[in-house]
Amino acid sequence: MPITDKLLIVTVPVADLRCKPVDTKPVYIHDDLQETQVLYNEMLLYLDEIDDWYYVEAIEQQQYTRRNIWQGYTGWIRKHSVALIDAPLQYNVVVRYKTVHVLKNRSEKSGTLLIVSIGTRLQVKKTADEEYYTVVMLAGNQTGYISKNDVACTTEHSDENMLRKAIVSTGRLFIDVPYLWGGRSTCMVEPPGTKKKTKDKRQIADNSIFSIQQPIPRTPVIGVDCSGLTNLVYRANNIDIPRDAHEQWMAAQKVEYKKLKPGDLIFVSTEDRPDSIVHVMLNMGRERFLEAAETGGKAKISTFRDRFGESLARLAEHNFFINNKQIHFGRFISRQ
Repeated sequence: MPITDKLLIVTVPVADLRCKPVDTKPVYIHDDLQETQVLYNEMLLYLDEIDDWYYVEAIEQQQYTRRNIWQGYTGWIRKHSVALIDAPLQYNVVVRYKTVHVLKNRSEKSGTLLIVSIGTRLQVKKTADEEYYTVVMLAGNQTGYISKNDVACTTEHSDENMLRKAIVSTGRLFIDVPYLWGGRSTCMVEPPGTKKKTKDKRQIADNSIFSIQQPIPRTPVIGVDCSGLTNLVYRANNIDIPRDAHEQWMAAQKVEYKKLKPGDLIFVSTEDRPDSIVHVMLNMGRERFLEAAETGGKAKISTFRDRFGESLARLAEHNFFINNKQIHFGRFISRQ
């Protein structure tokens, strides 16, 4: 029976959005059918369906289309990954660490209902409890609990310096996350009722999850592409930016290199087309940046000299045109 109400919500930790209704292979390869990934609680607009697939618009991931309008990514998603909702959720916190556990009770020993990725938005009830929020869980009408330290309130606003420090700190969490074309997740998917023990709750439970040789069977491959990384870093700090590198460049305030600050973005064009952006990197300060660069690699911190063979000042002498590519600088952080 066709859906008449148009709004869906993601009910799994992470799901693939596909160009065609065909599942991705569980390996780290360049897959042209991969559009993007959506996270738990992301809202989707229903457009069509066929067999076990819905055709949707990921309205929280904006792109500039060939029709010269902004709209969400479109693609196919497995029906078992989503559920129909009557009205949009009112989120009030966002996950700020790589992997966070939604618990069955107010105790780390209680077991896990769900493990969610950085950037996941949740609706919580704020109570007098000093350690945990109560999480509104739509799937199965369950109630979960999450440590207050694992999330940030969406109404929080830091001053510029604090925000820049937070974005750089968030960026560091992505070091060694594998590159995945269309990837936009850092979530480790585990069976419900299990919980990994870690020395630091802010760290991902087990880095072996990112083994490129041994991907997770029958679950979405996790990882980030260049713009998926920057999108999530900003989302975890309550700033929405477009999904793709070119659109991020379009929407960003242009910045001169001498005014570049930590947390700003660095854009690289395709060869011989200086106004066509194909790569984005997060400025970490002192001529260092974080990037997810290529299939088979992992996100890492590099320098201008390592990446382009020249210091920032020397690149300026060439108007930031190197190897037939143009480098641009952009900003989404403004003074509060």
